Amino acid sequence: MILSRIVLLLTAVLLPIAAASADTPDPIISDIRVTQGVDHVLLSTTLDPHLDEEMKEAVRAGVPLKFRFKVKLTRKGSLLGEKVVLKEDLIHTLQYNPIKKLYLFKGEGYGDDVEKTTRDAEEAFRWMTGIMEWPLYPLKDLRSSVRYRVRVMATLRSVELPSVLGYLFFFTTIFNSETNWKQLDFTY
Repeated sequence: MILSRIVLLLTAVLLPIAAASADTPDPIISDIRVTQGVDHVLLSTTLDPHLDEEMKEAVRAGVPLKFRFKVKLTRKGSLLGEKVVLKEDLIHTLQYNPIKKLYLFKGEGYGDDVEKTTRDAEEAFRWMTGIMEWPLYPLKDLRSSVRYRVRVMATLRSVELPSVLGYLFFFTTIFNSETNWKQLDFTY
């Protein structure tokens, strides 16, 4: 009885979103910047996930949303190409608690994990879609007059259902997409 209600609820929430997702443009990394901090090169980037109102409604219904930012820093190497200096994943998770009417944001990969709550949906989605002045790499380890390239891409995931439910709700992959790599070259 309870399982059938859960199935009915998930179907009612996710089926309209699956139908609407066909018209949704692909997500893109719209901005990438590096600045010099006190001890580190700082990375800021913005993701435009193109979430329409139905997708935001699914989040408000309790469907968790996860964005994984992949960051890669390379240095111009020898004749063999570039040398990978750093590869990191930053994971942003957003979940809405309809009882408390709060958005819970979790950020992993920042040294100390970040947790924030808000009642404001716009603020919560701003936290999800941006990396602001993240310490990318120590300045003392950069070589002067060498070209570096930072690349960023994001993978968007909605919900990770148990395997049995995953077969029933194959259409929950509507949030599952990724951006192309966006890159920026800089010299220290």
